[in-house]
Parts: sequence; structure tokens; C-alpha cells
Amino acid sequence: MRATCSACHLFPPPEILPRSWWRIVVNDMHLGKYLQPQAFSMGASVGEVIDWYESRAPENLPIAYTLSRRLPGPLRFSKHGVDLGPQSGPTVATVQRLDPGIVPDAQWVLAASNMLNGSIHLLVPPQSAQRIGAGEHPARVTSGDLDGDGLADLVISDLGNPMPTEDLVGRVLVALNAGDGSFALETVLDRVGRVTDARPVDLDGDGDLDIAVAAFGNLRNGGIYILHNQTRASGPLDFRVEKISHRPGAVSVVPVEALDVGSGRGFAVAFAQQYELVSLFYETGGRYEEHVVYRGPHPNWGVSNLTATDFDGDADVDFLLAHGDTLDVGLPFKFYHGVEWLENRGNAQFSAHRIGTLYGAHSAEAVDLDGDGDLDIVASSFLPQVNLSESAKQMRLDSLVWFERTDGEWIPWSIELNHPLHTGMTVVDFNRDGRPDIVAAINRDWKLEEPLSGASLEVFINEGPR
Repeated sequence: MRATCSACHLFPPPEILPRSWWRIVVNDMHLGKYLQPQAFSMGASVGEVIDWYESRAPENLPIAYTLSRRLPGPLRFSKHGVDLGPQSGPTVATVQRLDPGIVPDAQWVLAASNMLNGSIHLLVPPQSAQRIGAGEHPARVTSGDLDGDGLADLVISDLGNPMPTEDLVGRVLVALNAGDGSFALETVLDRVGRVTDARPVDLDGDGDLDIAVAAFGNLRNGGIYILHNQTRASGPLDFRVEKISHRPGAVSVVPVEALDVGSGRGFAVAFAQQYELVSLFYETGGRYEEHVVYRGPHPNWGVSNLTATDFDGDADVDFLLAHGDTLDVGLPFKFYHGVEWLENRGNAQFSAHRIGTLYGAHSAEAVDLDGDGDLDIVASSFLPQVNLSESAKQMRLDSLVWFERTDGEWIPWSIELNHPLHTGMTVVDFNRDGRPDIVAAINRDWKLEEPLSGASLEVFINEGPR
């Protein structure tokens, strides 16, 4: 059984899912891989695999609804909804902090991508939000000067379809900055698997920005692409497309400078699906190599997002990994979901350290939230299948948590309860009082035909010590 279920991913131990779920999972994995209902490649029948798991799996997974401390935390927060105006609503996938040069005279800018109607909004508090255009189902917006005119442009990752599909509907859009607050959208990559992330980065050291692209796809038709920037001065955008990996399931791209391998330039990619790993991609000898730096312990780990920071202050890049995806089988409460710190040990070697547990962990960011000189962690949760009725609210379900770093220990303090609808969040001094605040996207439902009304973002103002 171990050989059968380790043919294309790490072995899934029976205790990671309840007994009643193994029949569904085994059938789905088998049909997704082999497209026929008879037997796995190692010779075991589907029924034998199901029987083996059902005889060893627990009837239910252990669940502790209260993961954070019940006492009031050392910081006070006040929550405020942000309505981005017409053609928005509570179906925002991610909220990103962008280059301040996006909007004239702005200290910082936020971008919100609406998964339902495709709208892209920019927010420069306290000014009103601006809709700059729309894609199909945009997942993320990043920024960088792609045409060399001194103005930061937008790079938009477009899934093309929010639901699992092998159709080649993914795209990368660029919104060129005209300098007067207006943008012109054009497509620079299309007819690929669903695109989850695209990041500007100078990969060849020639002074202009290329784009590293993560195409999630589904079980197939994903991959990693590089858009080599060949744009001439004052000319139209021109990119040469190179596919450097065929693996589907990529969820995050993180540019990394001063690598210990290859040319020293590259990027990290977090893969979900059954792979559950983090890889470095870098150029050496005229081609790109992949170096795996982290593997989740089993294929239900739920990798959802990767960010970079110098977490321990030793002048190299560490990673922060959120793993809490529940859209694979639909089971909301998995005791192994949470946040990990991947410590850079040099020579492209990383060690994983557990920060803490959070059901549905979907994004995490390092920030000195309490002003004591070290980096804490803020993490948000996405559990769309949980019915937050009055009975469910008694769970005291964490939806936004900060992990206070103190004396080598991580103390989980709840910022928000019972609203786990945040696929993305970021940290910024929203009210300019010198303390970092938290801005979380509200992602209620992206499968509806009619738009939902209401706030698109929740802002948690850090009011300082309690």
C-alpha cells in the first residue's frame, strides 16, 4: 500500500483524514491520475486501497475550536469595513501593498482583485478607491516598471475560471501606467492553465523587469513560465515566453535576490495539490534548475501561500509558509493546518519551524506588530464551507490571528473570530499613526451569478497596548 500510494507523491498516512473521507479521496485521486476505475499502477485495486485506509483511519479528526488564548491580547484592534465603490463587493481574492509610484503623491497603495466580476481597484486612504479595469477572475495584483518609463505598472494574475478546470483559460495582464492616474490593460500571456501569481523580477540582470508566472492549472496543464522582457525604449511591451516547469499546482511566486546557487538571481515557488513543496528556480549554464527546499509531510498539507522576509535578522531571505487549503476535499478542520517558518541555513538549505496552528490558514505576513523590536506573525483563515450560524459561532473560531514572538515562544492572540473568509491580507500603517494595521480581503463566494454588495475589505486598526 505504501508503494501504491507513494508513486507520485509522499505517502498519506491514514490518520490525516476521517474514515468516511477516504473513499472519496482515493476515488478522486485515482480517477484524476489514471482516468480509469480499475486499478492503480502498482496493481492494488481501488477497493483494496479504500479498505486499507478505512480500517486504519480515525472516525473523526481531533478538533479544538479554540486555538488562540482566551484572555484579551496585549494589543487592541478596532475593525472597519471598506467599500471600494461600484463594481466591487465582498468577493475579493487578495489585497496587495504596491509600489507607491502607482498613484501620484501616494505614500502607499493597495490593490484589490475581485474574483466574481473581475474588477481591479486601487485604494489610497483616505482618498476614494479607483477602479482601473477588469480581467476575468483576477487572483493577485503586483507592481513594477515594465516598459522603463519610470512609472510603476500593474501585473495581474488571472485565473480565467475560479473553479477547477483543465481548460487553458489563465492569463497575465499588464496595466500600463499613463502617469495621470489612468491605466491601459493588455494581455502578455494567455492560453495557459489558471494563473495564480505573476511577479516582476530582473532575472537576467539586464536592468529591466521580467515576469515569473505560476500557472496552477488543475491536476494537469499548469507550470512555471518566465516572460523575458524584450521591450525596446518607447516601444510596445514585448516578452519572450519560456516554460521552465510542467508541474501544476503552483500558488505563489517569491522573487529572491542573492541566492547561494546559480547566477544568484531567481525566485521561489510554493506548490499545492499533492506536491506540497517549496522550490527555488535559478539560472545556471543557460537553463533553469529547480531545487526543492521544503516538502510537506503528506499530500493533504494544504499549501496556500508563501512570503519572504529576513525573519531572524541574519541578512538572508527566510520564508513564511501558510498551509490551510480546504478546497481539496472540503474538510474544514484539519489539526495540521497552520503556519511554518522556513529558516535559511545557507547553501540553499532551509529548516522548517512550526509557528502555530490555524484552521484554513491562507495567508501570513511577518511584522513587528507590538513594537518590541522583533517580528511577529499575522495570519488569516479561509473556511468557506463553515456555516457561521449562531451554533457555529460558539466554536470561537479564529479567522485572524497574530502570533506574538516572546522568549522563543509563539503566543496566538485572536484579532477576529468567526469570519474565516480571508484568502488574502496585508499589513500597512492604514491611518498613518506609526503602528502597523491589518487589511484583509473579504471573499464570500465567487461562484454566484449576481454580485454581492457590502464591504470588500476589513481594516483592523492597531490601537496599541491594551
